[in-house]
Amino acid sequence: MKKLMFLVSLIFLLGQLSAKAQNYNKIMGKAIKKAIGDDLKGYQVFSYPTNNFGLITSYEGTVSDYNFLCDMWNCIGVDNPTNVTEDWLRLNDFAAIGVGGTINLTESKQKKVAIKVVLPKIYDIVGISGGLKKEKTSEISINIGKAYLRKLRRDPIVTYINGLDGSAAMKRAYNNGTLVLAVADCVLEDLAVTVKVDDQTEAELDAKIGISGTSSATKIFQDASLSVEVAKNTNGTFSFKVSHPVIFARLIRHQPSGGTLSKNEDFSDWPIVKPNSDPTIILP
Repeated sequence: MKKLMFLVSLIFLLGQLSAKAQNYNKIMGKAIKKAIGDDLKGYQVFSYPTNNFGLITSYEGTVSDYNFLCDMWNCIGVDNPTNVTEDWLRLNDFAAIGVGGTINLTESKQKKVAIKVVLPKIYDIVGISGGLKKEKTSEISINIGKAYLRKLRRDPIVTYINGLDGSAAMKRAYNNGTLVLAVADCVLEDLAVTVKVDDQTEAELDAKIGISGTSSATKIFQDASLSVEVAKNTNGTFSFKVSHPVIFARLIRHQPSGGTLSKNEDFSDWPIVKPNSDPTIILP
């Protein structure tokens, strides 16, 4: 009986997460497509924007944590990537970049994206107990910078992989014909949320930032995937800013055969690969 109840609870939870992911994808997918003027069909959308795991991120055979080989900068042998936005976007000139417009959302859609995706992740990073509750927030606004579409340049990555030692995991997968590679991604320039919170949440945020009363202060919080600057503007109103570019979605393809990357510059002869964990986060 306990096992059955657990399974029912798990199915319900997965259904809730799937519904949120689909809603987020629908809103952001349309807005970004309008801004960049390109098709994102087949792109995997992250459950929240992240500053890693975009272009060049590699797996072996399938897309899962168990088959992960390396992330973007690590794949090309860079341990300490630059913080300069333009250089970060170019990814040591492996990335061809297309610049789109600013992402515009209606007020109602801003609130949906902020409440369902962005603020829960930010609150988790900051360490607010109980997470985000809709009734504890008001006057929510979200600003998203320009959208960039990056595509992997074929010749540089072919040259790089061919130059790897045969013992390197990426080279072994390449030789075996099992290399799975992020060949394109969609990057958001920056992300900022302003929200008015209730007294309890204000007190928790004040304590996290290290201030009291109506005084203002700023503090940076981060985890493995995101860095957030938190600032108190006026009494009860806070702003959360992710000033580093973040990845919204990526396109992952499977190497067609061993020892070769692609006949086509855009890797269109590679089959698209869906992640094992949640196929609902693939844009239709």
